Amino acid sequence: MKLFQRLRGGVETQRLLLRRWEHKDFRAYVPIVSDPEVMVPAGCQPANSMEAASVMFSRDMRNDLCYAVVLRETGEVIGRFKFQGDLRRFHVNSLSVGYELRRDQWGRGYMTEALAAMITYAFEKKKVDVLAVSHYADNERSKRVIEKCGFRFEGIVPWACKRFDGRICDDVCYSILRVDYINGLEANAQGHPPT
Repeated sequence: MKLFQRLRGGVETQRLLLRRWEHKDFRAYVPIVSDPEVMVPAGCQPANSMEAASVMFSRDMRNDLCYAVVLRETGEVIGRFKFQGDLRRFHVNSLSVGYELRRDQWGRGYMTEALAAMITYAFEKKKVDVLAVSHYADNERSKRVIEKCGFRFEGIVPWACKRFDGRICDDVCYSILRVDYINGLEANAQGHPPT
């Protein structure tokens, strides 16, 4: 079975749609970006007012690389997914990913499902040569999602970023190279686990 089906402007998985943001999504967007438990581990300052949430939403609406994570069965928006520039690589066809999931949806495998589909989308449709992701050292939830999706550990950058709240964080870095992605596809086609 295909991991995802490409839609106009997005991706469909078994349980999710990842699509561009629409104006009607704002009410569902606010609880995601205003929750410190969701945003702070991702390194983002939570929206502390409707005005701040509106500014963030307008930015995401304009960003062709930012997607709403939507439950297929109900149409409910439960998260945010984005491709972004890979700040650790220069003159390389690479992207990085970031994501947030509404807290009441944690532990159900939704972000693992979304990230797995978007890995395929990045290599097959966006034709990247490298897909990167990182998490702050204390973000165990994100670490589990990244590892389940087959990213290779690159290393830890100590004192990588001063967060909005003044805390200086170590960054744990991972990537998938196109050659590894292709080798994984070939191994799966032959019935062998990828190495």
